[in-house]
Parts: sequence; structure tokens; C-alpha cells
Amino acid sequence: MPTLLLAALFREPRPPDMAVAWDREGVRTWREFSEHAAGLAGQLGRGTSWVVDCASSYAFAVALFATARAGALAWVPPNRQPGTVGDLAARSDGLLSDGSEEPGALHPLALSAKAAACDLPEDRAALHLFTSGTTGSAKEIPKTWRQLDEVAELERCFGSGLPASTRVFSTAPHHHLYGLLFRVLWPLASGRPFQAETLLHVEELLPRIAEGPPAMLAATPAHLRRITQREELARLRGHLVRVFSSGGPLPASTAAAVEIALGEPPVEVFGSTESGGVALRSQRSGEPPPSWRPLAPVRVRRDAETGCLRVTSPWVSLGAEQADGQLELEMGDRVEIAANGEFRLLGRADRVVKIGEKRVVLLDMESRLLEHGFVDEVALVDVERGGDARVGALVVLSAEGRAVHEREGRRELGRALGDHLAPHWDRVVLPRIWRVVPALPRDERGKLPREALLAELAERPRSPLVLGEERAGDVLCRELRVPEDLAQLEGHFPDLPVVPGVAQVGWALAAAEVLLGRPLQAHGVEALKFKEPLRPGTSLSLEVEANPDDRAKGRFRFRCTREGRELSSGRVKVEP
Repeated sequence: MPTLLLAALFREPRPPDMAVAWDREGVRTWREFSEHAAGLAGQLGRGTSWVVDCASSYAFAVALFATARAGALAWVPPNRQPGTVGDLAARSDGLLSDGSEEPGALHPLALSAKAAACDLPEDRAALHLFTSGTTGSAKEIPKTWRQLDEVAELERCFGSGLPASTRVFSTAPHHHLYGLLFRVLWPLASGRPFQAETLLHVEELLPRIAEGPPAMLAATPAHLRRITQREELARLRGHLVRVFSSGGPLPASTAAAVEIALGEPPVEVFGSTESGGVALRSQRSGEPPPSWRPLAPVRVRRDAETGCLRVTSPWVSLGAEQADGQLELEMGDRVEIAANGEFRLLGRADRVVKIGEKRVVLLDMESRLLEHGFVDEVALVDVERGGDARVGALVVLSAEGRAVHEREGRRELGRALGDHLAPHWDRVVLPRIWRVVPALPRDERGKLPREALLAELAERPRSPLVLGEERAGDVLCRELRVPEDLAQLEGHFPDLPVVPGVAQVGWALAAAEVLLGRPLQAHGVEALKFKEPLRPGTSLSLEVEANPDDRAKGRFRFRCTREGRELSSGRVKVEP
């Protein structure tokens, strides 16, 4: 029997004027889609392989099905960076791109031909995807058409609540499995039109959803969190009839905000590139966190030795072959499975680190931090400092936490959160590095790549760059530039970073030590003025003066200027 996907797209006739997608060029019909795919397929040789690098989801769909019709293989890069695409293109027979800057690239929409029905082998590799590389290098994952047929289960679960006119929006990229299924393959198989452009900005996305017939949205937790911060979301009740989330854990606060605004919580999808979809759940406000319910064809069990989840399903593409021909994959997630087959996630097995000869499960520590009223989101990672392993923490603060941070500073905030953890862990393993960030550095899939976490936790400069220095008598003048990643900018302020006044006084004190030739301790500041904000990347002049009268009184004067305008000034009291 043909799969739903193949039957719908290659064997069953569709109305020629049926809407497939829409973009800046207008509505794309089934006739256009079929002709574009057929025209491109005629240019591809059987058994060849092609890198598919398209910004438009419509052009991506055309390229994908053109390779299928031609009996070719599609390589789908994990991102659209030129280096990544170039490396893959060097291993393939060519590039299918809607950018066309690359020499010799074929544009998916530049050719058309009369469409014809075709049969495709369901068990032949159709495309190669890549994992996100969150815990290491990205891994290549082959997928057959049969392994992509989980759209049939999605339609069975949710199709009755989504009329054929439902418009499909997605902030998840089509070059990863979640976006591929939800924004391209499922809409194509079910006959629902999809937005070809990726609208990541909330200001652009929400008005588009409100423009026409009911819509569904497939998003990542990071995008959903930004969306729920907008009052316009509540006005989409009745317009946005279903919201999906995948790519990472969805905070209960975000799920509750969606439920309050739209009347229904989002549907969370758990899975991976290797396993395909595994399970679903919906968090409802006021109720305990629910277990994950496996999708109908999925069998799960807990590995007795590792405690990790083992998944067998028609959609698994890597693993050990079972008696029924399906593959079983051991995932990196520790689980607890109930008698009814539903399971709870207990954290990633690969997030166990050793700090001071003690084993620490970072996810357990993150879960404990999320219980604190100061914390909205948090990510922990092990870092090396002076040859020793330490735990570093990136924290997105709640409104209460932001107030404490602004009033008492990062040190006191870290102490409060450390005290919260202390009853449960030895002090030696508690986070030593705290960074307050406006948002966690998630990639386009909603994952937290280790490299991005480490970059956020890297040592940051606490002093300005000294571009030049001149001394004349009692005056020392320095030309400075404020680093973009100055440590004192953290939390001051997230949306409009400004160098704190205390940092500017500290810079003046350091220059005065050079002028006076001895270490100084500030005892007070007089006539302090801050006339204009000092922002990262700014070049400025710092002038410190200590004439004989000032020296006798134990003080020096400073003045910061930019292009002749005074930014700040004052007198700093020091010991005579």
C-alpha cells in the first residue's frame, strides 16, 4: 500500500488551481508546483545527488520533489551558511538554490514542464538531513520516503480540527525535520496552503496570521516565548486554531500564556532527527506537568543499563533492526515509563559532568533553579577555568529577578541562587560563573549549542581599549573605545546597553593612578554629572587632572568627552 504522503503527492490527482503556498509573488497553485517540479527533474540525472539550499519553503519543496521524480538524492544542509553549503556542494553533483549567486546553481523555479504521475520507491533514501550538533559535530541522517510518512499520523491526530483552508505558518526552518514535516510535507499531503517565507519577527508574523482564514503555527519554544510577550496574541483567538512546539523544552509559563491567549495550550512534539516524532503532550495551566504519550506506531522501553529511552517505529532511520524490520534507537534521554506506556523525561544522559571529582547532572540543577522566583529560563554548561572544571550558568530573569539584579547586582543575585541550590548539592559543584542574558542563545531549531553557551560565558573585558595616551603637567588624557562585550554592560540594560557610571569612575581612577604614580582608593565622588549615555563601541576621550591644590585636598578631577560633547565629569576623593 502506498503511504499517505506518496499517494497524495504522486498518485492521486489534485485540483490544478488548489493553493499550495503563498509568497510575495502571490498564491502558488498545484499546477505550478507540479510543472516546476517536473521541469527541474528533467535537468537532474538519475542516481545523482544535489544540495538543496533554498530560502523559500515553496522553492525547497519543488527542489525536494524534483530530486525524487528524477531518482536523485537531496542533501539538506543543517544551515544556510556559505561554508556549510560549499562543503556539501563539493561532495555532490550540483546545487539547487533560489539565491542563484552560486555559479552553475539551478534555480528550482526557473524551469517548468508538463507534469506527469510517477512512482517512487518508498524504501530508497530520498534525502539526507543533519542533526543540530548540539552536543558535538552535526551528524548526517538519511531518510527514506517511508520514514517521512509520520505526516499520516499527524493528520490522523489533528486533521479533523484543521479544515483544508487552514493556513500553515512556521518559524521552524524547513531544512530540519520538524520544519520539514510541519511546514512542508504535512501541508502538501493534506492540501493545506503554507507560508513560503519565514517570518521570524513577531511584528510581521502576527498581523499575517490575523489577515485571513484560520491558521496553525509550528514554532520553537524560543519563538513562542517572544510571541507570548505580545498583547496582539490574545486578538488571534479564533484565527490561530492550533499551535505546535518542538526543538526543546517548553517552559510551563509559555504554555500557560498561549492557553490564556488562545483558549488551548500548544501541542508539544518530542523527537529527534534520527527517531522522527516520538510522543506528544500538552501542558495545561493549574495541572501537574503531564507525561509524554507515544504516537500510535511508536514502541518505547527503558534501557535497564543506561536508563535511557529506546524507541522503535517506522520513522526511525538509525539503530538496530528488529524482528519486524523496524529499527530501534537508543536516545540520550533518561526516562521513567508508566504501565500505560506514557513516560516522563528525567534529563539528558550526556549532560552528566564531573566537577571536583563529583558527578553532577546539569539538567537536575537547571530544574531546581527554575523553581526559584528569580528565574524564567536557565542553561548550565561545564567550562574550564585555570585547568579546573566549573559550572557556568546563563540565566533569563523573571520580573522579580530583574528588580533584584538592578538593585543589588549580579554578585548578590548569584549568591541568592547559589543558596537555593546549596541544600541539594555540595558547594564545590555549584555554578561559579553567572551571566544574566535577555534570552538563551538558541539556534534556529530552538536548541542550545554548547559552543554558543561557552561563548556567552567567556571571559569579558572589564576595561576599555586604550587607543592612545598623552600627559602634560598635571593632566593625563587617554583615547578610549568601549568594547562591544564589556562585562559591565551585562544587565545594564538588555535592550539598550549603557556603560554604568561606576565603571566610568573606575576608568578615571585607573588613569589617575598613572598620573599620580601610586595605587589609589576612592573615598567619595563630588559634583558627579552624567550628561549623555555611553554605549558599547563608542570612542571617547578621558581626561584626569590633579593640580597641586587638588592633590593637597586628596582629590582629582575627570571628564569624559566625545566629539567635543561632555559625557560625564566629577571630582573623586582619594587619600592625600
